[in-house]
Amino acid sequence: MRGATPRDAPAIARVHQECWRTTYSGILPAAVIAEAAGRKSEAVWRQRLNGTLAGQATWLAVGPAGDVLGFASCGAARHRLQGLEAEVYALYVLQEHQRRGIGASLLGECARHFVRHGLFGFYLWALKANRARLFYEALGGEAVAEKSERLGRHSYLEVAYAWHEVGPLVGRPEAVR
Repeated sequence: MRGATPRDAPAIARVHQECWRTTYSGILPAAVIAEAAGRKSEAVWRQRLNGTLAGQATWLAVGPAGDVLGFASCGAARHRLQGLEAEVYALYVLQEHQRRGIGASLLGECARHFVRHGLFGFYLWALKANRARLFYEALGGEAVAEKSERLGRHSYLEVAYAWHEVGPLVGRPEAVR
């Protein structure tokens, strides 16, 4: 695991786009996936990484050859939810590298980042139809809220998962590749 830099923008964009295609296939219409994946561009990631605000970070899971296998982006909560001040904005691992502890390690990096910044609880949003919800539950995330989100012309339910106690995540070991 390592922190991302603007030089990582192409790799992050590639992973982000590929994960949107594989994760949301069968959940969202193909046109919505294509449009949303197109917005996860190298230019967008370069701008985010160049303009990272204090307290924000993007973590990378990197394979032995230096290739990016997954990433997590986190920082201050965009909206207050149950008094939690921190949020994981995105967490994606390429499908062929899932179930190896990479996602848990990325979530652990976010938790350690939050603790270093004096934030001891956080949340993230996931589509209700996304099977990754089981992963968040297995890591101690508690479903605490739902909202409707529009993607294209369709509305979808999202579920917020909260971690009020980050201790178990902070102590997680590195992922197995």
